[in-house]
Amino acid sequence: MNDWTIEYIKHVLEVRDWSANKLATMAGLASSTIARPLREQGRLDYRLSRLTIQKIAKASGIDPTPFVPSGMFEEAGSYVPSTRMGRILAELDGEKPGPTLQPANEIKIAVVGNLAQIVATVDRAGLARLRAKLDAIESMLDD
Repeated sequence: MNDWTIEYIKHVLEVRDWSANKLATMAGLASSTIARPLREQGRLDYRLSRLTIQKIAKASGIDPTPFVPSGMFEEAGSYVPSTRMGRILAELDGEKPGPTLQPANEIKIAVVGNLAQIVATVDRAGLARLRAKLDAIESMLDD
């Protein structure tokens, strides 16, 4: 599966007619932040974070939303949320069900720019946790 962030970067470079170094400079990133994922496509350790994509979008003026796959459920670690969001959402998670339990109260969240995609399977007990996560996401999207 192609990493959508790489396709987005390639699009930005083509539309703006920028080199990877110019994009990195304009976005305030190290040149290796752009060059490595392009060179090492498919390696998990060179995937781009949400914050990096936001910086690229701001510098280029090109919205990444059309590149985000519908029903985005990439493997763990392939799209790293910002440290702040990851910490807040992890604090709200509490205990996770054991491997033998049904995945009740499972909440999956992906945030890209000013958009959040949420898929949840909750029972009555899981609604409070879902509400807390939604409140946290709402405050982060307002920033």
